[in-house]
Amino acid sequence: MPEISIILVTYNNLHEATVPCLDSIFRLTGEEDYEVIVVDNNSSDGTPTYLTERALREPRLRCVLNTVNRGFAGGNNDGIRAASGSVLVLLNNDTRVSEGWLAGLSASLREDGSIGLVGPVSNEVGNEQKIFTCGGTPAEILTEGAAWVRHSRGDTFETGRLGFFCVALRRETADTVGLLDEGFDLGFYEDDDYCLRVRKAGYRLVCREDVFVYHRGSSSFGKTPRKTKELLKKNRRLLERKFDMRYSPPHPRDRQLELVESYLKEGENTRSPESRRFKAENRMRIIKELMPRGFLKRWRFERRLRQVLSVPLDTGANLG
Repeated sequence: MPEISIILVTYNNLHEATVPCLDSIFRLTGEEDYEVIVVDNNSSDGTPTYLTERALREPRLRCVLNTVNRGFAGGNNDGIRAASGSVLVLLNNDTRVSEGWLAGLSASLREDGSIGLVGPVSNEVGNEQKIFTCGGTPAEILTEGAAWVRHSRGDTFETGRLGFFCVALRRETADTVGLLDEGFDLGFYEDDDYCLRVRKAGYRLVCREDVFVYHRGSSSFGKTPRKTKELLKKNRRLLERKFDMRYSPPHPRDRQLELVESYLKEGENTRSPESRRFKAENRMRIIKELMPRGFLKRWRFERRLRQVLSVPLDTGANLG
């Protein structure tokens, strides 16, 4: 049986997303012992036929062909049930992986039993896993991601939530915490829910800064913005009722600034000045895009920003 099971859930977007995603996995994953399980949620664009035919040519590919749309949580649960690996990787079909991605994520789980979930950095994600990229094509963005990785060897940070565009966990963690909650319908907040449950079980959530995965984003929901907004509101209320709390995770700009501060405070024995500058400047570009609009919030944030940037960095960097 394979050690690692990579699970993809698909719903249409065959040539825009699924095909390049699978191509990247089989081209760049390396020598790891893995299988790929694709769960199709009743696509109407030829995806089931394509997957069936490709599985005949690719022995590591297995297919689960649903006759209804089981949503993000339901589809991933079907994949988890079908998986053989002791490590599970949930991967969106609108991603493209990079060299060494699976080895990096799985190594964290093997080396540290306190880690419940581990994820990569990306160009498109709603928290501090996001790094700044300006490329116009997946290839250009992946090149920028590779530059980030070169400055981040061995770097990780702990977080309160991980985006489920790409997340890895041990099978035993899934057995302890349970499957994804299918009450969140087709999608949204089931990943926040799972992160809260994993943390409640005593595990840590970690981002590996030396693993980059390209994420296109909004492949399924971006085409129906009104329904997406309604589903977001509905599922946020569901999450808050479930945990009897007001859900208010830190704003991404605050977490980005905390990471900038951590880079500036590190000594040269931890990271070279050039890498510290590179990473701090990158995250500062995201911060500038996320500045508060309200006068008071902006004033408070800018005061905090000045405090962080007062830390000297001996590389001639201008982070202001």
